[in-house]
Amino acid sequence: MKSWVGVGLLLLSLGSLAEASPLRERYQQAEQALKKNEVSRYQQLRQGLDAYPLTINLDYQYLADRITQLSTAQIRDFMARYPDSQQADRLERQYLFRLAREQRWQEFLAFYPQLPNSVELQCAHYQAKWATGDRATAIAGAERLWLHGQSRPGICDPLFETWRSVGGRNDEHIWQRMLLAYESGQEGLIAFLSRLLSPSVRPAGELLQSLHQNPRQLDRPERIQAPSARHKAAVAMALARLADSEPELVMSLYPKYQRSHHIDKAQMAVVERALARRLMFNRTRDYRSWLDSRLPEVGDAELFELRARLAIWEQDWPHLVGWIDRLPAEARQDSRWLYWRGRALAAQNKAAEADAAWQKAAQSRDYYGFLAAQQSRRDYALQKKPLAPAPSWSQASRQWPALLRVEEWLALGDRTAARGEWHHLLGKVDEAAGVALGSLALSRGWYDKSITASIRVQAWDHLDLRFPVVYRDIFQRQARRLGVDEATLFAIARQESAFYELARSPVGAGGLMQLMPATARETARKHGITQFRHPADVYRPEVNVQLGSSYFKELLERYNHNRIPAIAAYNAGPGRISRWLSESGSRPLDVWVENIPYRETRGYVQNVLAFSVIYQDMLGQPKTFLKPAELAYVY
Repeated sequence: MKSWVGVGLLLLSLGSLAEASPLRERYQQAEQALKKNEVSRYQQLRQGLDAYPLTINLDYQYLADRITQLSTAQIRDFMARYPDSQQADRLERQYLFRLAREQRWQEFLAFYPQLPNSVELQCAHYQAKWATGDRATAIAGAERLWLHGQSRPGICDPLFETWRSVGGRNDEHIWQRMLLAYESGQEGLIAFLSRLLSPSVRPAGELLQSLHQNPRQLDRPERIQAPSARHKAAVAMALARLADSEPELVMSLYPKYQRSHHIDKAQMAVVERALARRLMFNRTRDYRSWLDSRLPEVGDAELFELRARLAIWEQDWPHLVGWIDRLPAEARQDSRWLYWRGRALAAQNKAAEADAAWQKAAQSRDYYGFLAAQQSRRDYALQKKPLAPAPSWSQASRQWPALLRVEEWLALGDRTAARGEWHHLLGKVDEAAGVALGSLALSRGWYDKSITASIRVQAWDHLDLRFPVVYRDIFQRQARRLGVDEATLFAIARQESAFYELARSPVGAGGLMQLMPATARETARKHGITQFRHPADVYRPEVNVQLGSSYFKELLERYNHNRIPAIAAYNAGPGRISRWLSESGSRPLDVWVENIPYRETRGYVQNVLAFSVIYQDMLGQPKTFLKPAELAYVY
């Protein structure tokens, strides 16, 4: 039955493409005429294109090329014809920039009275407020935008100059922005701001700048002069920065500065927090009594979490619960900390209390919830909502014309443009509409788009949308051929690319299972994957899954067929994982995973393991989270 449905959909699709071909050809001719500025020919070709989905791009480009000549009425007419489209938003933005350049401030506010999202247009908005008499709003906006640790766009300069000219900017504003720039590591901005300080304050700015360039000069306290509160703040900031690289030195220095330079308690707390953070990252037992005495005084949620993770690493079960109890109430009810509370209590033979914590944790559909369920022998809580029926294509495309553009971009082979249209559409709808669109995408085989829909509208319980079974024949064939768990392969691909075949990472990994070019070449050579002949072949699903599953098989063999280090190595590389294992000193599985040094890799391992359970359910397989051998392995 399914094969006949597939054939029917294919025939319908081919029929649709055949009907679109004459209009598509005319569109392409009009596009070329517009690029060549053959206006008469373009207008002649444009007349017959009202029914073609991508004609909006022609209309947009024609107007964008003439943005300096357009009236507000023309812009509004385009926006009314193509509401909620990417092109309407782009043209609106371009027109706002034009009004700002021409200082047509009343028209600017009349056209877009609310505060824009972009920093550039926010600056123009406040300049318009000033020009039209709302000076209080303009001054407050200028101050808010000024106090930032990064450079601001040039369009903001007139606003900042207006603010300065009426006495709005003073030395304290400049100093506070210097501190923000220091935290952001913006050396050039620090130097620029230092020159703006008045002569009486400039020495403090020069000290901050000098200490940013070389915090190591703090090792001679007698050479550092701190006659003002700003000088003391500069010293404290530099000590905190130095603590990240030389905590032992700062441990000896900061009490001296506290005594000799009278740095206040709040400033010292900044230094102590930086010291505590580095000591915990380093997992050193040095200064432990200092750490545990100062954390309750100066700690925050981040530091208490780090301290709890350190207790987990050291398997200090008697003290772990106390550190968990210092976390915010919301965090304590998260599945992560409920699981670890149960783990600590179980280690202390408090079985009933441990089970109560695990019972709560096991209600979550995530790594920690599944861990708690396995520990307490409970069912995995999938909390799966039934798949919502997809609306009919005719109904949906009338309600959301962008769907016709998505379809046509896909027919033209431009998946990037289709993806852009889809993302923009999802940004304009509520959860119910997003779920309907996701269901529609799933019914049409747009799997990456069903996933995107579920994520954008946070429809977390719609597992059919979030975890579609894609290219089942390819994954199943590879799993059987290599003796690899099929659900784990699906989980890796889902985590890596969300099943977007053309996915490309910032470092160059590509395709469903995100292979680096060198890894793809070497894997193809080792495993005789002859279909891989060119780097672009990594974007072909049948080739990519062969490469990714074969590489994962190599990693499994390297780590005694244990999925946990193999999954970690798929993300971070086997060299790092082998080093982490050699340095871990024989930890249990959950302790080792919790303390993987890279947050990205830690989350990656946890997601893939959790996704594998979900895919076991989607594939109709028995659900197993961690295998006995994986649990028994010493990491």
